[in-house]
Amino acid sequence: MYNKFFILRNLKDKYLNSKISIKIIIYFSIIFVLSTIILTFTYRKLNSIYNLEKMKQSSVEVLESAEANTSMIIDNADNVSKMIISSDNVQGTLKKVNKQDKEGTDYDNISKYLIQFTNFNSNISSIYILDDYGNKYYSENVFYKDFQIEKIKDSEWYNELLEGEGKYILKLNGGGFFDNNGNNYVSLIRVINDINTGKKIGILIINMDENVFHNLSLKLSNQYGTKVVIQNEKNELVTGEDVDHEMLNAIEKVDYTDSKMGFLEERIHGKDYIVSNLKASDYNWKLTTIALYSESLQQTKFTNYFLICFSIINFLLIIIGSMIISKFITRPLKKLSQSMKEIEGGEFNIVNIKTYNDEVGELKKGYNIAISQINLLLNKIHEEEKIKRQTELNLLMSQIKPHFLYNTFDTINSLALLGENKIIYKMIKALGKFYRTSLNNGKDIITVKEELNTVKSYLIIQNIRYQDMIETEYDLDPRCDDFRIIKLVLQPLVENAIYHGIRNSKNKGKIKISTFQEEEKVLLTLEDNGAGMDESQVRNITENRTTGIGVRATKERLRVFYGNEHEFIVESKKNVGTKITIKIPRIKK
Repeated sequence: MYNKFFILRNLKDKYLNSKISIKIIIYFSIIFVLSTIILTFTYRKLNSIYNLEKMKQSSVEVLESAEANTSMIIDNADNVSKMIISSDNVQGTLKKVNKQDKEGTDYDNISKYLIQFTNFNSNISSIYILDDYGNKYYSENVFYKDFQIEKIKDSEWYNELLEGEGKYILKLNGGGFFDNNGNNYVSLIRVINDINTGKKIGILIINMDENVFHNLSLKLSNQYGTKVVIQNEKNELVTGEDVDHEMLNAIEKVDYTDSKMGFLEERIHGKDYIVSNLKASDYNWKLTTIALYSESLQQTKFTNYFLICFSIINFLLIIIGSMIISKFITRPLKKLSQSMKEIEGGEFNIVNIKTYNDEVGELKKGYNIAISQINLLLNKIHEEEKIKRQTELNLLMSQIKPHFLYNTFDTINSLALLGENKIIYKMIKALGKFYRTSLNNGKDIITVKEELNTVKSYLIIQNIRYQDMIETEYDLDPRCDDFRIIKLVLQPLVENAIYHGIRNSKNKGKIKISTFQEEEKVLLTLEDNGAGMDESQVRNITENRTTGIGVRATKERLRVFYGNEHEFIVESKKNVGTKITIKIPRIKK
């Protein structure tokens, strides 16, 4: 991998370091090669699309044929079920059954009636009738299926059957109710109601052998040369036992273009397949065809000759044209490049050469403007870096805050001597939260919620230190919690409010912190009832002439990070209090 990268980088360097005339020739040669490749690819793609549409149409025919034949098999069993449940023999026998007189019921009466359907209908493997009192009547072609009538109400399909209001349901192997003994079959299940009263008097189960559907699938596969898979509503295989796991995954990926049919091109076992799905709306089964396809890319001799002649003629025209164009471009550029050699020594000086009002003249003019702007930007970057480094230093100082940490430990020491264990626990917990959030593994960006948690921890510590001198109020909009903000924006302002506002006031301190949204901005406000400031002090803060590190560093960090997209508003009155509002963009990532 490294060798390939090294070779590509060398080729790139050789190209960039070559003469413009060579670059132009190489460039147009690449364009020629790419255009030829695109032309060939387009032809192949169109041919592939044509073949693909033909295969899709063929798949539609197979699926529609499979749906029709499957529906015919199920409809045949449905018709048999209707004949059985409406039979006077079945109706009369089931109505006579009761809890007290089970043995008096003519069991053979129904069983003999059911035999004619299993003997003369090859699609039906067995028929079972279950009444409400534990009796069962059946006709079975292969062998009796072992099951317990008492557990019928616990079957997963029982409630679905009752809610169907007489409609049949289809379940593979009776939905797990029967022991299939290694033989799979599809069960058609429906309720038997009293024709006169509509009251449920039993349940009918008709089992269709899986081989019926397997033979249908095999017949269609042989006829159309494609694999046919039938699945029930739970994606269980009704037929298609030779379908492997990778094919089943491809079937699951099919996205239906409408409510009934969908197609997918998938590579399975190194070969390309067309997977087509159709949902049978009547019984919610999924019919799938998996067809291997290959497209013919052979072209006629005429097409090949035409492409060869077209390629040769265009290549010659590109080479000649490139040489002529490069001659007119490179000659004046050489003169310009000779005047720009001083840049190699790191000096950005204005170029003074005679040019005309053509592209080279525009290039010289643009170059001189760029040199002027670069010099301005270099000076500005130099100043910005100085401000940024100073701001980072101030931030580091505000994070560490040794005097705050020492004062907190002094308070904890005093509380320990007084035995105030609960208060010590509360203070240490708040201190840990404060430093964990404020340091944040060295990351500068946190959520508004994390910033508020830092302030809350800080205020808990200060309230303990100053014996609840500060009353705190929060008005927080939870929609603002997940928006991003640089850390330690509010905490320095809260500290400033306590030390320079509230401590200098005779009244009990009050601090209110609010968050809310305003259009595309997040607003954070901090209000206190401290000593306040006069107009000159507010103006000094607004114009960055204050001596306070906390406010100045906070404003500078906001400016560097958000630029002109933020606002820092200070409102204050002497002996009334101060309100600071910060507006920042709504950023979630």
